[in-house]
Amino acid sequence: MNRRSIYAALAAVLLILPIWAQQPPPAAVISDPPVDKQFPPGMATITVPSHGVDMDATFYLAAGSGTHGTVLLLHGLPGYEQNADLAQSIRRAGWNVLIFHYRGDWGVRGSFSTTSAIEDTAAAVEFLRDPATVAKYRLDRDRLVVIGHSFGAFLAGYEASRDHAIPAVGIISAVNLGTINADPKEREARQKRWEGQMHPISGATAAALFDEAARHTKDWDYTQWAGALHDRPILLFEPDDQNRSDMDTLAAALRRENAVALEQVLAPTDHSFSDHRILFQTVVVDWLDKLKFPPLAH
Repeated sequence: MNRRSIYAALAAVLLILPIWAQQPPPAAVISDPPVDKQFPPGMATITVPSHGVDMDATFYLAAGSGTHGTVLLLHGLPGYEQNADLAQSIRRAGWNVLIFHYRGDWGVRGSFSTTSAIEDTAAAVEFLRDPATVAKYRLDRDRLVVIGHSFGAFLAGYEASRDHAIPAVGIISAVNLGTINADPKEREARQKRWEGQMHPISGATAAALFDEAARHTKDWDYTQWAGALHDRPILLFEPDDQNRSDMDTLAAALRRENAVALEQVLAPTDHSFSDHRILFQTVVVDWLDKLKFPPLAH
């Protein structure tokens, strides 16, 4: 039985969580698991290679014997919010979590661009599938989920739309780089915000990143990726921010493509979920807990 047929039964599970219907947090969000002295959790400070550069990374390793699934958690631009609290909850739920810095970001060598960050994301996926990495950290190679926030959500969607061996993707408050230049007033406002956040970035300016996006209006418009994403579980998590309209458009496109397992969640909060961090973790951990993983061809 192929992956699509296994997930077909989930097609009707198209949850739009009303903003008033916050469910109780799972145990992994609010309490520590039993202590495992033989196989305790850990944190490895490592590097991930990408195009001749070693990118700084933190690997949160789950407790317990056997293999574990891994979440590649992609932060935004430049990454002031890395969602480490989410990483800790995901680890308590039994998953490993890898967070890394892109080339040209936070002191990592190289020059930053969206194109290079796309390459870096693919390199991180390759690293997590490498037999040496799989053996060293006891990874379940088939349970590699990519989740991103903001700019990182754009990268997560881009990577999953091109790598069909990724079994599920979480897209949280995703900026649509294919449309950020469409409205001149909106571009001006966004560019001004970005200019105030570029201190950790090397080799790029906000204006250069917007110009780069203008050269990719078609292939970086994530609403065009619905046909490539519809065949696996997708989480769209939307706060009340400047990206909601584009994410709603992506959700509509996925429905038109008969997405087999789309979960769209709306939250009454800001771009960083500042006053809804428990809800933020609850939604993601619950979504991960519900995932099923049929065998994938290699």
